Amino acid sequence: MTPNPYQAPPSDSFAGGASPPPSHFVPRRLEFQGELTRQHHRDAVTRAGIRTDYRTATRGMLALAGAYALATGILTLALGDVDFDSVARVTLSTLVLVAGILVFCRHQRWLIGTRIPGFQLATGPIRGWIDGDGLWIETEQSKAYQPLSKLVACAATHDLWVLSFAKELTFWQTLPIDAFTDPALARSVAADLQRAFPPAPPQMIDPRKQASPEGDCLFSTVGDAVRFEGPFYEDDAQGTRLLKATKQTVRRTWFSLAVLLISLLVSILILAGFRTLYLGLAFVWIGFLLTGIVYRVRRTRREASENGRLIAWCSKGWLDDEGYFAMTSLGQTRAAWQFFDHYEITDDTIGLYPHPNDTACCLVSRAQFAGANDWDRATAMVRSKVAPSKDCQREV
Repeated sequence: MTPNPYQAPPSDSFAGGASPPPSHFVPRRLEFQGELTRQHHRDAVTRAGIRTDYRTATRGMLALAGAYALATGILTLALGDVDFDSVARVTLSTLVLVAGILVFCRHQRWLIGTRIPGFQLATGPIRGWIDGDGLWIETEQSKAYQPLSKLVACAATHDLWVLSFAKELTFWQTLPIDAFTDPALARSVAADLQRAFPPAPPQMIDPRKQASPEGDCLFSTVGDAVRFEGPFYEDDAQGTRLLKATKQTVRRTWFSLAVLLISLLVSILILAGFRTLYLGLAFVWIGFLLTGIVYRVRRTRREASENGRLIAWCSKGWLDDEGYFAMTSLGQTRAAWQFFDHYEITDDTIGLYPHPNDTACCLVSRAQFAGANDWDRATAMVRSKVAPSKDCQREV
């Protein structure tokens, strides 16, 4: 039998049935060159499914509404209380719950299907390659490299290939299949990787980012560079526009959840004929639910903290005449100054924003520089290199 050149070697060839590394599925370098749009990033979620919660949240809520309507209908029939009032209560309580579910699902689909895809950095003309070592992608004003060994999830359609190297799944790389010089091979490799590394629910924190970056730096400084290195703590972002934008999104998420829970309470109250006993039981159940969510969040953050401070990531890099460079344990990025739309300087942090809004930012803290002199040089360089924006610039 003639072997299929587009098919990866069988995974059972590994000793002990161990899962093969990502490099096992990439037989040779695959080069690409094409155009990447914002719609491609949205399709990475809505069509390819790099974020499983986009579909599962909606399906789960619809299943909840269906189960609720079915259970209340069966209960009404079993009690033999089929009159106008009982039917009206069942119908109204179901409609109230469905209204809350629609508000929650609409927010989730906006957040996962529109907001987060807007974070992605690579758009416009792109070129690069992927091989057994890693993914290299260039835009007109940036270059990035991510080791393939750090891959955590892959999603693909006939026209799209999506790879994520971070467990939070807030950033990913989207590659149009027709941009590859060998689309058939790219499509086959993407399918193999998707089977081996299917998308999983996002995690709050990727602990790998807290490790110091290792490996060779693929870029060189240009001119007089100011270097930085060390952990960036979450509280270093206090006072930044990025944190403000993040908090606004979090508040919207909690509001949609509150609407859902209130609709559930009102639905139960209507169904029970406004009996306070059932409402009290519902309050107790919701209290346990919210307590579980808060406990899980705090436990995860506590486990990832160092001396009471949460390490967001460890990075090293520099600012120089050409632009910004940063390297973490998951990859490295080089961006020209023209890549950034606006900047922000606070008492403790430099923020470089690639988009007109404040949803994504490259952050460097004062503590990551060797001393006050380097911090002053870095802030002066940013002010001289990045075009200011009246409504986005903030300096202290």
